[in-house]
Amino acid sequence: MKVSLIFPVACIGLAYAIDPLIFKGSKVFNAKTGDQFYFKGVAYQPKKGSTSSPQDPLVDEVGCKRDISRFQDLGINAIRVYEVDSSKNHDFCMNALKDAGIYVLLDLPTPSYSIRRENPSWDIYLLNKFKQKVDAFKKYENVAGFIAGNEVANSINTTPSAAFVKASIRDIKKYMKANKINIPVGYVDNDDLLIREPLIKYFNCGSDPDAFADFYGINTYRWCGENSYKGSAYDALIAPFSSYSVPYMLTEYGCNNPTPRPLNEIQSIYGSDMKDLTSGGFLFEYSNEPNNYGIVDVSYGDSNVSQLPDYSTFKKMLASVNPKGININSYNPDLKTSSCPSSSDKWLLGDVVPPSPNIDICNCLSKTFSCMMPPQYNPADDVQAVVLQNHLNSICKTVDCSDILTDTIKGTYGKYSGCTTYQKASLIISRYYDKMDRKPGQCFVSGLDFTFPTNDNPESIDSCSNISGDTVSSSPIPDLSFNGLSSNSSSNNNTSSNPAPSKTASSASNTSTSTKSASANSSSSRSSAASNSSGSSPSLTSASGGANSSGAADAKSASSNSPRSVSSDSYKIYGIIAAIISSYFIIQ
Repeated sequence: MKVSLIFPVACIGLAYAIDPLIFKGSKVFNAKTGDQFYFKGVAYQPKKGSTSSPQDPLVDEVGCKRDISRFQDLGINAIRVYEVDSSKNHDFCMNALKDAGIYVLLDLPTPSYSIRRENPSWDIYLLNKFKQKVDAFKKYENVAGFIAGNEVANSINTTPSAAFVKASIRDIKKYMKANKINIPVGYVDNDDLLIREPLIKYFNCGSDPDAFADFYGINTYRWCGENSYKGSAYDALIAPFSSYSVPYMLTEYGCNNPTPRPLNEIQSIYGSDMKDLTSGGFLFEYSNEPNNYGIVDVSYGDSNVSQLPDYSTFKKMLASVNPKGININSYNPDLKTSSCPSSSDKWLLGDVVPPSPNIDICNCLSKTFSCMMPPQYNPADDVQAVVLQNHLNSICKTVDCSDILTDTIKGTYGKYSGCTTYQKASLIISRYYDKMDRKPGQCFVSGLDFTFPTNDNPESIDSCSNISGDTVSSSPIPDLSFNGLSSNSSSNNNTSSNPAPSKTASSASNTSTSTKSASANSSSSRSSAASNSSGSSPSLTSASGGANSSGAADAKSASSNSPRSVSSDSYKIYGIIAAIISSYFIIQ
């Protein structure tokens, strides 16, 4: 049984304005009183009027002053925030929230960087971004936990992505442990009936405890209208957690069909039905966005607020419940971790978790390219990404691509699979360029009308094989870019330009806007980043379907379980490049 005392930094003896929390067994406790703690929270990501990217409500001082008084009026003790800018200063809002007794549950990914459920990978760029967010928030005493993935696997075909999220949990926990930071890291699912039970087990199983989720969240919208605990199947929702060894909670709830919402599930969540089973939950959501889930209408930087009908209902329902659980001194559970689910046609995963990305190896790799992806290439552009995919599908028939391949069922991961999109793609087009004897015009990607840099004297890739060690615990690099390099490093010297052959100019080059389906466009509106699913590919990710989710989204399609998630059919990528196409750019 694991016990986690949540001190943001290792400095025992500080006078806390907000009580630390203890995660013990399947429950959360107030470290000062020993009483069981329940999250009475709300999802918080006001978007209206915000022009920054990433969006960050925790730097809007006007908005924080405006909303914290409403939080106190509502009687909540926590908010869940999906997207922030790690480079900004959050002292004002975080300290004001602390003084008001409000904890913050924070997603590590954003719509700009995330493990994609389709074409998943875990690389040096993502790890660096996660470290930066941890460092930006480690000093705040009211950070209750980090979420490493939100609804990433949301279908059978996207179950391979869970392996990469699990690797991210392992590595960010290892980083925090090395830096004496003790904040829980968890995972959140979308209550998908086909895969939720193996997912729940998967994040609580294996030989490496660091890869376990410290808590598990469920985004659920199965209770609609005037329903009941059993009528809504909330009893079935909770059943898989009967002997779970870490805390679990409803990280989103609040079906909005019909509206206004009666929200009578609150009496079950905090009443006799569930108070001994869960650690509370977070209503979706505070601000009214296009999906129509909000309880207030607010705009970024504006002190005005309009209360909507659900506001008074939420306040009244919270006031009607006062859960009293067990005291920590009386809680001595005999809980065991889960058994890992077996691979099957419905679970495309084995037990082996992807290796930790190593920035030294990837830096070495960048010096070995004879042909490089151009700086104009934009992995966030889905048209360019598909063009690159198609090109690599073709050339991987003639050159060895095994160094970037991943197979989540067999548990095999190429030695450079933890490097960035730019690095992996440059490796493969370099191998093709070398195979073509570096003839003029052979350093290109068919369909991208860019000039591709070349290098006549690249270093030998053999030198990268001698690199060992672990860079997970190292400090993040402030200016690490999408190509895996910082402004103080260089990949290749003696580079020259190699214009793309004219035959490629008619393809999807120089495209700054991408073509997306309506459902894909809607994904950026709500909580956490999201995108799609694909069938498993026989090439680069053989067993991996992958796509992803995490960040901030707002739209709910009629068929979608969660108001944040995108339809799994909205954008599909197939073929050899599942391991190459960017894992951290979400189609919005």
